[in-house]
Amino acid sequence: MRRARPPLTAPLYLAFAAVALLSGLAGCRKAKATATPGAEVTIPTARAAYVTNNGSDSVSVLDRDGTAVTTVAVDVDPEEKEAPHHLAVDPAAGFAFVALSYPAPPKKKKNDPHGSHGNAESHGQLARLDLGRLAVRELRELDHNPGDILLTHDRKRVLVTHFDMRRAMAVAARGGTTGTMFATLQVWDAATLTLVGSRPVCVAPHGTLTTADDRLALVACYGSDELALVDLTNPELPTARFPLGASQGVPGAPTYGPYSVALAPDGRRVVVASLEASDLRVFDLETRRFLPERTVFLRARAFFPDFVDEARVLVPTQGPDGLVRVNIDTGAVEARAPWGAEECRAPHAARRARDGRVYVVCEGDHVGPGRVLEVDPNTLGIVKSWTVGVYPDGIDFGG
Repeated sequence: MRRARPPLTAPLYLAFAAVALLSGLAGCRKAKATATPGAEVTIPTARAAYVTNNGSDSVSVLDRDGTAVTTVAVDVDPEEKEAPHHLAVDPAAGFAFVALSYPAPPKKKKNDPHGSHGNAESHGQLARLDLGRLAVRELRELDHNPGDILLTHDRKRVLVTHFDMRRAMAVAARGGTTGTMFATLQVWDAATLTLVGSRPVCVAPHGTLTTADDRLALVACYGSDELALVDLTNPELPTARFPLGASQGVPGAPTYGPYSVALAPDGRRVVVASLEASDLRVFDLETRRFLPERTVFLRARAFFPDFVDEARVLVPTQGPDGLVRVNIDTGAVEARAPWGAEECRAPHAARRARDGRVYVVCEGDHVGPGRVLEVDPNTLGIVKSWTVGVYPDGIDFGG
């Protein structure tokens, strides 16, 4: 059975006081099914991009060389909202790993479109889908509020962070210690789906990557304004944390709000994209320090970026919506593409595929369908567009 907790009354880190009024409730869920039937997917894996649709409990697969889109439900329980949030694809094994987040019901009035993210009342689930039908074949229970999901380069481990702002707010409301606010990074065996490591790493960890040798995980710690470096070679997952700057907020109420990370192709530099500070910060892995002179202020909330070469990184932004190209060697914004709702509403993630083509996931209005764009990394012009499900967020590729 699952323990249930009351929902938050405000987006992300706001409304600490309200949490105190909501603590103490609990309940159980009925047993769930552990599989879904899926549907036939005829798009060749090598040409496919896979997208999680958070708002419609589905995964879309689109043909990157054509116009076809197949959308398949991952609705394990029709009475629940699974809210698939990000995915990782292993084309050789024929599987996709998807985080099911089970968010709290949204409030009628909210100031932030991501207000339900991090506020789940129940544990999440790790789902393994077969690529042939996008059918859920196996489920494992995660901690509350899974944030990001990643396959290591050797395809042996699945990493899951937990963006548990609800925990942070509840601890703060009762005057608890910072350490008890920490949420986990979990490490799963990709073949057996057994949990092989778990450690509370920081407050509300979200975006994560590994170095090319899979020895180190890089984690954006939204709720504590830090970058965490986790040693994956040690089963204890020892962790070092580095503040983004001198103006850290109190735990659970960040000043910077680091949400995601990207690793430069040279493997020496990490960029950290922040929601609250609306900037991009550069961390040197060799010296283990941030380079404040390389901070780039974007004047918009920075979501999941990706590198297009050794120095240039594309950053999707919200408020205002658009795509920004930054050169981390010079610290300069090289180009901006402002987007309206007809082009890309609420860009969430930029991702470079193995063949060099670049894609941007557009959340949309969270009511109707979202979109995926192929963009030219040099001009930032839109090359192609596909319509997917409601509130898409994560993307990965079959080839």
